[in-house]
Formats: sequence, structure tokens, C-alpha cells
Amino acid sequence: MTLDISRVISPEQNQLLDDWAEQIQKLQATVVSEGGPLARQAKNWLNGVWLGHPLHPALTDAVLGAWSTGFLLDLVGARDEADAAMTVGVLAALPTAMSGAADFADTSEQPRRIALIHAMLNATGLALMVGSLLARRGDKRGLGVGLSTVGFGLTSISAWLGGELVYRLGTSVSRIAFEPPVDEYQVVCAESELEEGKLVAKTMTVEGGEVSVALLKKGSNITAVSNVCPHWGGPLAEGKLLEDDTVVECPWHGSQFSLVDGRVCQGPAAEPTHVFEVRVRDGKVELRRAE
Repeated sequence: MTLDISRVISPEQNQLLDDWAEQIQKLQATVVSEGGPLARQAKNWLNGVWLGHPLHPALTDAVLGAWSTGFLLDLVGARDEADAAMTVGVLAALPTAMSGAADFADTSEQPRRIALIHAMLNATGLALMVGSLLARRGDKRGLGVGLSTVGFGLTSISAWLGGELVYRLGTSVSRIAFEPPVDEYQVVCAESELEEGKLVAKTMTVEGGEVSVALLKKGSNITAVSNVCPHWGGPLAEGKLLEDDTVVECPWHGSQFSLVDGRVCQGPAAEPTHVFEVRVRDGKVELRRAE
């Protein structure tokens, strides 16, 4: 079963979601911009740059696991254990929400609309879980269990929407994961086609598939990386060169990659880009994927 938000709700409601999302993203951008390097480092951490893949999906397991356990323990009457599990879920929900918000800042169109509904359901579910804990501690067990049951139901629906975002729409999925390997040197262009100090996009055909690369010539040195940003597929050759032309910034969401080793210098991308070994023979530039 799949969900197309544009078919479930009216165009007016879609527009309302877009308006809300744009306002939230503008606020997020302002916070990161005004917060300086510390805010940018925090966003990088929440995007999962240090982990090598998005952080949010990993954290959601802790929340859902704890609340699922608490729900089952409530069913068998294990009161103290159920309360403890619900508490763990609430505590884990805070960093989970923050990492989700960091990812949301760089989404658009249908994924952004679904992500906003996902976030609203999670926020409501979390509020119900907090209310449940307060009711449980106030000797209102029935109310507490009722609130947590509704909250668990909402977050379960939200988890399904999260699956739609990842598995159907490809949100947070690497855009270079299925790039054909280039194990042997392949001619990509003539050296004369490269302009000094300027990123140039070229395409190779490998095993029936196309590999787009971004090349940079600096004197006698030529560097090459995948032209496809792992985050959302932005064309790196159209990006900005930084740090003495050793780093490229994606023109779509500002992810930065080293042209030397492909590592992520700035999120939201969490995965390094592919780097290619370069050699020039008979005036032809040849590439193969670096190990």
C-alpha cells in the first residue's frame, strides 16, 4: 500500500502544508545561520555526518521499541516495567525529534508534505505519552494507559509514513548507491576539454549504465568525484569551489565534499561521495573508482 498525499487531501490542503513547511524551514535556516559554526556543527551531528549515514532512522528504533514494549507490558499488567519502558521512549524521543527536524530542513515537494504530517503525528504522540506518564504517577492508571495506547497508535501510523518516505520516495537514500562501479580505467574526455580551475561535468558509459563525474584541473593535477550529490542528487559540477579549490559545495542544499578523498565536510549529506583515480594518456583523461 502506498500513499500519495496529493490524492488523499485537497490541493488547498497541500498548499497549506507547503506554506507551513516553508515557514518552518525558513526558521530553521535562520537558527543555523545566526547560530554560527556551533549551530552548523550541531546540524551536521544531527544529520549523521559523523555516523556515515542518517542518524534519525537509527534513533526511531529506540523510541518505537520502548513504546511497543511498554504497550505489551501494560497488557500483562506489569505496571512498573511498563512505566519504565514508556519513560525510556519519551527520553529517546527528544534526540529523535531533533534529528528528524534536521533532515526535514532540506526536503521539498511531496516528501516534505509527508514529513510534516509524520512530524505532527509524532509530536501529538509524544504529548500523549508525556500526559500518560503524568497520569500514571498521579494514580490515574486507566487514563494513563488510555493516553499511551492512543499515542502508540499515532506513532505507529507515523512510522508507516516514515517507511513511505524512505522506501517509496527515497528520502535519505544515497543517490550514488547504485552507481555502476568503474574498476578499470575508462576514457571520460580529452584533456583539452577541461578548463583551468573550473568544475566540468562529464559522463562515462560503464556496464550499460552512465556515471556522471565532476572534474577539476589545476595545473598538471586533475581531480574527479561523482557529479551526483549523495544527499538528493544535486549536480556537484554546478557547485561552488571552497578552501583553495579542495572542497566542492552542492548547489542544492549546501553539502560540502572534499575533492581529495570524498569525505563530507558539511552536511546535510552524511555519506562520502565517490572519488576517482585520474591519469592522462595520449591527451585523454581516464578514470577509475578509487578504493
